[in-house]
Amino acid sequence: MEIATKKQAVIAHNIANAKTPGYEALTFDEELMRAVKRLDKKQVVLEEELAALTENSMKYSAYVKLLSSKINVLRTIATQGRR
Repeated sequence: MEIATKKQAVIAHNIANAKTPGYEALTFDEELMRAVKRLDKKQVVLEEELAALTENSMKYSAYVKLLSSKINVLRTIATQGRR
């Protein structure tokens, strides 16, 4: 059923562009192959993702430490001001 719906969309696209100069009609098979190729290009490379995760974790930790030190400075200033 879903395939028939997709094929219908391709046919409707062709009909909608029937009078468009230079338009080349699409076929369902060609569109299916393009979609499969796009999926192949989007494969996850585990090593790259793990490296990105590690880098982001290190940055996150650095940001937390920086923010924590800023908060401590503000706390110190606030308590010194009360004395």
